[in-house]
Amino acid sequence: MLKICTVYFDGIYTPDYVSKLYRSLKRNSKVPFEFICLSDTDVEADLVLPLKHNSIKKHWHKLKFFSPNFAYQEPDDDIIIMDIDQVIVGDVEKLLNYPVHSNELISYDSWWDKNLKINGSFYKFKSGRLKFVWDRFIENPEYWQLFYYNQGIVHKKYYGEQNFVYQCMLDKDIEVTTIPGKWLGLYNYDYKKNLDIQKMYCDKFKTDYMIMGDTHKYLKVVNFAGPGKTIHQSNEQFIKDNWYEWKRRES
Repeated sequence: MLKICTVYFDGIYTPDYVSKLYRSLKRNSKVPFEFICLSDTDVEADLVLPLKHNSIKKHWHKLKFFSPNFAYQEPDDDIIIMDIDQVIVGDVEKLLNYPVHSNELISYDSWWDKNLKINGSFYKFKSGRLKFVWDRFIENPEYWQLFYYNQGIVHKKYYGEQNFVYQCMLDKDIEVTTIPGKWLGLYNYDYKKNLDIQKMYCDKFKTDYMIMGDTHKYLKVVNFAGPGKTIHQSNEQFIKDNWYEWKRRES
């Protein structure tokens, strides 16, 4: 069974971000899956489980899914962890079905930044095979949640979860595989940075555009970057077509 897991906590996003991710995954794939959300708020999912662990902050709750003790995992389950701040813009069947082996972690290819070895917006792995990630973290969560900030590696407190996961993979000699980079787009709320990202995508994947009203046929998912804004504050046409419009399409 494929389990797609996410986390919702109070902050800059609203509960409908969970609904939009859930419904867009179903709309853009025939792959059967169970959608599970850790949340203390009422959200739309097949299974909603409480966050608990008051000492764990924000994105770090995602690490719970590396342990088979969470989300009623079975030994043969494939586990996907996804962030809610992304827009599904194409058929994601190949993404959800991307093959994963026992000692392997699948992640997005952050093609725009060579320093990002993995992308915490998407992880896929075999249930229970990477349990050591959760075990290491929960031994001293306060230490790890501030470690990458204190080291100057990330710019905000309680960031660095993907850095931690990558270091765990290195320490245990786990293979890290990234999906084809052309499947993932990046939208930045800074106009100039967005132009630079568009050019980078076109040069790397030999296309004439990435996002220009609509999205290039290569794209399956668009990630978002840039401080201070959220998806629902954008007027881009591809967001209106693939994110705002889910109610109209399914009515």
